[in-house]
Amino acid sequence: MQWIEHNGQQAGDVVAPPVYYGWVIVAVCFTVLALISLIISSFTLFYVPVLQNFNWSRASTAIAMSIYLVLSGVAAPFAGGLIDRFGPRRVMPVGALVAGGALLWLSRSTALWHFYVAFGVVAAIGSAMLHIVPVTTIVSNWFVRHRGTAIGIVTAAPGAGQLILLPVTQSLINRIGWRATYLVLGAAILIIPTVLILLFLYSRPSERGLSIEDETRTRKHKMTGSVMIEDGQKAKRRTDLVILDKGWAETEWTIVKAIRTFRFWALTLVMGMFAAGFFLISVHLVAYLTDKGYSSIVAASVVGLQGFINIVGTLLGGFLGDRLGREKTLTLSIAIFIGSIVLLNVGGLIISSAIIYAFAVLYGVGYGMAFPVLMASAADLFQGRHFGSVLGVIVLGGYLGGALGAWMGGYFFDLTQAYRVNFMVAALVMFVSAVFIWKARPGQVRIVRTVRMV
Repeated sequence: MQWIEHNGQQAGDVVAPPVYYGWVIVAVCFTVLALISLIISSFTLFYVPVLQNFNWSRASTAIAMSIYLVLSGVAAPFAGGLIDRFGPRRVMPVGALVAGGALLWLSRSTALWHFYVAFGVVAAIGSAMLHIVPVTTIVSNWFVRHRGTAIGIVTAAPGAGQLILLPVTQSLINRIGWRATYLVLGAAILIIPTVLILLFLYSRPSERGLSIEDETRTRKHKMTGSVMIEDGQKAKRRTDLVILDKGWAETEWTIVKAIRTFRFWALTLVMGMFAAGFFLISVHLVAYLTDKGYSSIVAASVVGLQGFINIVGTLLGGFLGDRLGREKTLTLSIAIFIGSIVLLNVGGLIISSAIIYAFAVLYGVGYGMAFPVLMASAADLFQGRHFGSVLGVIVLGGYLGGALGAWMGGYFFDLTQAYRVNFMVAALVMFVSAVFIWKARPGQVRIVRTVRMV
């Protein structure tokens, strides 16, 4: 394989490790994100025994989740800024300490306000320091050519954690009770991420004595002039990072500079509208299915299948984003998602488990494909020393869009006593988000191309 060398090194032997250290970064970020995502995904498992223990109302107890979601969105830009300024090895262990401490407090809670503060406030702040903004920022620093693939692997972590760790959590609740389970979970989040971060996590390749060029070097190579050829193999392809807009790519982006650009707002609107369309459907999915006559078992299995397929979709989105481009891949994912909405509507008219399971597959793939593309698009546009801060503001747009979508879904149902308006509005905002990704055009700034050599 051939690459064009851009760093001006002299001809000679270049020795690189058998595995690029960036993939170690991906593995660590995947593990950390899978664990920290368990805080929010396991809330539904603790919800029932907590209600039974204290006899609180469902609405008042669920407020803890609402507080968590709002503060997670607000904390995201600050978490990204801290990562930019101090690096993951100083910031993320503090997040693990805060989040783990919140769960330890929950294990001793005796009043409703304990849940509001411990879960809604403290756990939200702590988890924001280890969640999607920090890990996307770090992975983006380590990858350019395979950025979409790397982010796709990492963003599959919440789905994998949900698939593997939620059954373990439920088993612990059944065996030792919810308080002791919160104790175990808190200890795991406090210890495991901290150890992995301090031992293996670095913000940039330079901190390990590497260069971003090492992303494509995995064995010993000889360089002749400016072209690097793998020993013992005939050069057939060359992978180039092509800068299409040099002025944009060389800008040192800050939040102030970013928010003055149309691309920033276009991408933020993509994030917000996509989240709104998703939550218009997801929050009310089980209620819709049971209203239409499907059993609770079928509804639960649809949610479980969607979670599993979401992992596949996330990996596929990252892979395709590096090869088809961000704009085409996101448009494809939205088309698949809109197709799933059509199937869901049909499944309400014709009661058929097969139709509903087909919906779950398209739904999981469509949603999963979008997430790594959106994260990689932000990195393509605004990568640099302040990327974490910029990404945090963009992700805040997603949180706000999701909150609006969840509320709109209930509001439309209250008005019409049906979900058809929800489906139409969800499809519309999804379509508009596809339009705006072509306005943001991350592919006009930098693109990876594989060129066949003659």
